[in-house]
Order: sequence, then C-alpha cells, then structure tokens
Amino acid sequence: MPLRDGLRRLIPIYIWGRLSDSLYPDRPLPSLRLTQWQFARQLSEQRPWTGWGLRNFTPLYEEATGWWFGHPHNLGLMLMAEIGIPGTLLFCGLVAGALFPAVRLLGRWRKNPRNLDDLILFSYLVAFASCVLFNLLDVTLFDFRGNLLGWMLLGALWGIGENWRSPLS
Repeated sequence: MPLRDGLRRLIPIYIWGRLSDSLYPDRPLPSLRLTQWQFARQLSEQRPWTGWGLRNFTPLYEEATGWWFGHPHNLGLMLMAEIGIPGTLLFCGLVAGALFPAVRLLGRWRKNPRNLDDLILFSYLVAFASCVLFNLLDVTLFDFRGNLLGWMLLGALWGIGENWRSPLS
C-alpha cells in the first residue's frame, strides 16, 4: 500500500512499530490496537443508533476476548460504540461549532501574516489539532491532564472566536 509505505518512511520506527504492533510481534491478538478497533467498529454496527452505553466497551471486550482493556484507543470508535453514531455526530458537531469561529477568524491571517494575535491563534489551533489527532490513537478522556488541556484549548478558541464576533467595546 503506497500510503502505508509512505507513512512508514516518515514516522520513526519506534512510533510506527508501536502503532502497527510490529515492534512486538509476539503479542497476543486481543492486545493489539487493530483488534480493539475492529471490535469497537463491530459494536457500533450492531447498535448504530443507541450504542451499548457509556463505559460498556471494557466489559464487552473482556467478555468476548478474555482481555481487559479500559478503552479502544480511539475516541471516535469508542463514542460510536458506546453512544451510537447520532450521539457521536452530535458531540463532534458541538466541538466543530465551538471551533468554527476561531478557524474563520484565522482566514484573515492571509491579509496580515505578521500579526502576533493571529500567530497565537494559529498556535492554539495547532495545539488543539494535535490533541484531536492524539485521540485517534488513544483516548485522553481518562487522563486528567490531556483531557483538561484539550477542553481548555477548545474553550480558549471558542472564546477568541466569540470575542472577535461581538467585541466588548
């Protein structure tokens, strides 16, 4: 696969090997991320509207495989399996709605790229995008530090976008 081979050249082996589970070839099948992701996808296919209920991935996975894992290491798949596809789309829509004013505000950056405020806004957006990407490979929802960082960045971006839309002056 061209995409996989291209990514393999860009990403260092210690990171690629951890994500693809090729670094530890003797791991049991239920302990692989791909197995957890496939199981979460199957759960969301079985109950796409309502999901299986919050925090039910762990007991269902343990019952099916005999292995305990606290979460499926992908926030989107976990939400689809636990609260269903409509709930996941609603949650993502709320986050996108809070993020949209800040992204739209960044559109004016092209006019004056040396503006320090726009550079700070861009930095906040990159930091939040990093949190989102990290949640595709793990779930920081259960780690206080990562979860707090993501929500604070989203709140700051929403506040910046809303303040610019209706200034207090």
